[in-house]
Amino acid sequence: MSEFMASNNLHICNIPEYGPTFISPIHQGFPDLTIINNSVANYLKNWGVLDTQSHSDHKYIYFKLEFEDIPEADFYFKSKFGQKKFLNFIKKHLHSFETKLNKVDNIVYFNQYVKDFIEMIKRAAFKTFKKKPKRIAQRFSFWCEDLRVARNKVSKLFKIYVRNKSINNDQVLVQSSGSAYRRARAGYKKLLLQTKRKAWESYCINYNERYGSLFNLVFNKYNIKNEICVKPNNNPNLSVKEKISFIMDSFFPGQSPGEELTYSPVIGSVDPLIIQDLELVFNVLKGGKAPGLDRIDYRMWRAVFEYDKDFMLDFFNMFFKLNYFPNCMRNSRIFFLLKDGKDPGLCSSYRPVCLLPTLGKIVERLFLLKLNRWLDQNNIIHSNQYGFREGKSCDLAISNIVENIKSRIPFEHLALVSLDIKSAFDNMNWPVLFNIFNVIGLPKFFMNFIFYYLKDRFVFYVNDVFETSRQCFRGCPQGSVIALTLWNIYINSLLFNNNGELYIQAFANDLALVVGGRTARDLEKNTNLILAETASKLDSLRLSLSIQKCQAIVYRSYASQKFSKRNSTILNRKPTLRINNISIRVTDSLKILGIIIDQKLSWTAHIDSLHDKILTLTSNFNRIVKSDWSVNQNLIKTWYLTTIEKALLYGASVWGGALTKIQVNRLHSIQRIFLLKFTRGYRTTSTNVLNVLTGIPPLHISAEAEHIKFQIWVRRSSQFNHIIDSVSLDQNILIKKIPSHLKFISPPTQIDNADFEVYTDGSRIENETGFAVCTFQNGQNLHNFLFKLDYYNSVFQAELAAIHHAVKWAASNNYKINIYTDILSSILALKSAHSRSSFVNSVKQDVAIAGNLVSLSWVKAHVGIQGNEVADQNAKQAITSGEELVIPAPRSFLNRKLKLYICQTWNTFWNNYDSASGERVRKHINTVSPTFLINNKILIYFLSGHGPFPAYLYRFKKINSPLCVCGQVGDAEHYTFDCSLTKEFHLTKPADAHRKAWFSNLMNNNQAIGKLANSFRISKGVCDSLTRSGDS
Repeated sequence: MSEFMASNNLHICNIPEYGPTFISPIHQGFPDLTIINNSVANYLKNWGVLDTQSHSDHKYIYFKLEFEDIPEADFYFKSKFGQKKFLNFIKKHLHSFETKLNKVDNIVYFNQYVKDFIEMIKRAAFKTFKKKPKRIAQRFSFWCEDLRVARNKVSKLFKIYVRNKSINNDQVLVQSSGSAYRRARAGYKKLLLQTKRKAWESYCINYNERYGSLFNLVFNKYNIKNEICVKPNNNPNLSVKEKISFIMDSFFPGQSPGEELTYSPVIGSVDPLIIQDLELVFNVLKGGKAPGLDRIDYRMWRAVFEYDKDFMLDFFNMFFKLNYFPNCMRNSRIFFLLKDGKDPGLCSSYRPVCLLPTLGKIVERLFLLKLNRWLDQNNIIHSNQYGFREGKSCDLAISNIVENIKSRIPFEHLALVSLDIKSAFDNMNWPVLFNIFNVIGLPKFFMNFIFYYLKDRFVFYVNDVFETSRQCFRGCPQGSVIALTLWNIYINSLLFNNNGELYIQAFANDLALVVGGRTARDLEKNTNLILAETASKLDSLRLSLSIQKCQAIVYRSYASQKFSKRNSTILNRKPTLRINNISIRVTDSLKILGIIIDQKLSWTAHIDSLHDKILTLTSNFNRIVKSDWSVNQNLIKTWYLTTIEKALLYGASVWGGALTKIQVNRLHSIQRIFLLKFTRGYRTTSTNVLNVLTGIPPLHISAEAEHIKFQIWVRRSSQFNHIIDSVSLDQNILIKKIPSHLKFISPPTQIDNADFEVYTDGSRIENETGFAVCTFQNGQNLHNFLFKLDYYNSVFQAELAAIHHAVKWAASNNYKINIYTDILSSILALKSAHSRSSFVNSVKQDVAIAGNLVSLSWVKAHVGIQGNEVADQNAKQAITSGEELVIPAPRSFLNRKLKLYICQTWNTFWNNYDSASGERVRKHINTVSPTFLINNKILIYFLSGHGPFPAYLYRFKKINSPLCVCGQVGDAEHYTFDCSLTKEFHLTKPADAHRKAWFSNLMNNNQAIGKLANSFRISKGVCDSLTRSGDS
């Protein structure tokens, strides 16, 4: 019961002090429970037990649910449609703004200019786009004509009954009309329930969207409407406006002493933006992001940019020229989300979410390009800051902590301390931030811009009834693009305390310390000293630690363990660690970045925690998987691989490397929870069998593959070179260091009067790869360059290498050429500003250097274009006779090798699985495969032998005999091939040598599967009869 409630986020509302719910002459107790979801528990009012007589020994329970409906002023523009009308409006008004922009020379005029420009875009949106309320579309409907007729009949009979009861003294007539009404009402309720169930079944069976409404339902993606239920002074009777004011005051209190930002901006110089900077930003904007108070979304700004790029470049450069961020772009709209499982009566249980104007976020992104470039050039941010930085990740952060511990634990005791900064992002002090800017020598332009960005910021809560606002005086602006970088600068000085005794790293506001000491006393002394220094440093930053949330683990050195009588890994006495004279908890395990690290670095505690996670992830599957119907199995398998498995394997790159047998079994039992729901098989069916029949690899093998991938690709470890045949791999580079004009390239699609027309093509046949570059002049094929790549190279690489060779050939000879390729993905890769592949960026760099010497365009393949056909033929020839060219293997090669490794490891593990069900399945299935999936539970019954069969049920003492009523052993094969009761539905029994081919055909034969289902339906009837006879 407790497991069920925990997995479904439920809460028991019973109050024992109100008395028992069950009273009999000899017993009394509390068997009647009122269970409610935690998310709405705070709305429960006046729970109690009625002290009145009932028709049984159980008492009546009463309670009331009270909800408040806050009318939200929430809509969005359907900006995907109507872009032409929108641009026509913009064209009529944009010229005047172009003229005015040239006259802007101060921030007062520019502030009004930006405000007027935004208002013009808003008018265009209101005049040309349709508005749509922001609500979830209703996809599922069950109402039908039969229900309407039944409902009307019930209504009619109810009115007749009421009329007879009020005006007629004939009791017979009143009773007969009442009986007719109640019969009709009962029939209507039954019909309503049946119709709902059938409609839901039909909807689920016919559902085919990969990530649509059912996916959101299963994984709780639908956000329910969040009511504000705070209770100021424990008073539940306040109005909505008073509650909003209270929670706003809690999150945005007034200005405190020491928070006055006294800074006098003096305009500083800055390099102007170039068009490539704007292309970088606009090409990554997502259309579905929620807009701020002005309702203008990214699609609208992208449309204006595409219409007049020169004007938008001048417009954005004015922000930088004046070092200014306008007032109208600082205001945000706020709403509050209730955190899962938190008390709705507390302000701290809510998470404020701010929606900023989209134009402001675009300007922030442009500003961040320059700020990050300056920070990297001057090496400001410490390498141990892993939060919000390119090339850093949670896996890398945890891995470095573990490696630091492992490298030091042979010689000294260690303490791993996790520090929690209290409301870190909300308490960043702005005057202290500007002092830090002065220390690091931040140029005036950046300081001025950030000053205007923070000054006079307001948050607005808006609905259809009222509007309220508060000014911000501290903290990282919620929803901001640059706030995360500002935080990294703010906390950066802490990380420079690293030395031989202390390893400290940060992931945003999460701090982790590893402190050493040769003896237990040294460890306690060193740790307390460092904790005091850290607390003092945080105090100078106007931050404080939430001491009750800080935890530590102590590791005993290997050298000390040798002198222990029991070779104990635990110190005889745990050190006492204090912050501000308050002890912090020293535990056996603690969670850092979502991964539980234990005292032995065994990862057992983390693996055990996955059980609760799988229960939560699969809690809603009962709504879409029933005993006799299910959502498309291929969809559910996709959801598992993309959502459930990813969640379970979080951090597996660190903990998946050396799993013990116990941990493997634990992962099996965790994965089994999903597999049983997915297959609808009997709960005694082996997990290994379920893995094979669903094509889902065992979780421990997938975890090991994640670990190997991390070691090879990120760590560049040679430990697993045998898996990738010791080939050289491509690698990711830090693209933030690449200048914008090299990061974003857009070669022309055609050059007039070109010297040559060049066609490129790549080919891959039977693990052999090659490419060809064919030059044409006046329709004549002059030169063909053929190159052979290695077996590990991909066609994509071959296409890029062909383009690369053509570009270098043109640049070295100073030719103007038009390059044609039939692979669009290669062109898109070169135009993408976010490709991190070293090989792709080397090609991009040479294309950018070549400049106007080359054009690049796509042609359709195999439509008779002479150059393309010649290139195609030569690319195939290059596989055998081309000049050898060495290019590092792509990441896709590593992924292919890991998939092969998973299959091989899984196959070995499966073949070593010694059980009756394993032997039975191996007779019918050749080998394990991730693409294999049995959609029908009847086939699972047959293969596993776990189903409605006497022989199976007898093993678990459900019936008294394993024999069928015909006298033979009642197993799956008996009812499929031999039983006289199922003679009508028998299948042809295959020879042992042909069982695999027979089952392969059976899987695709719906008629045969139908016969099998009928046979097993009969066997179930036999089992039911044997069960009844056994009971009698």
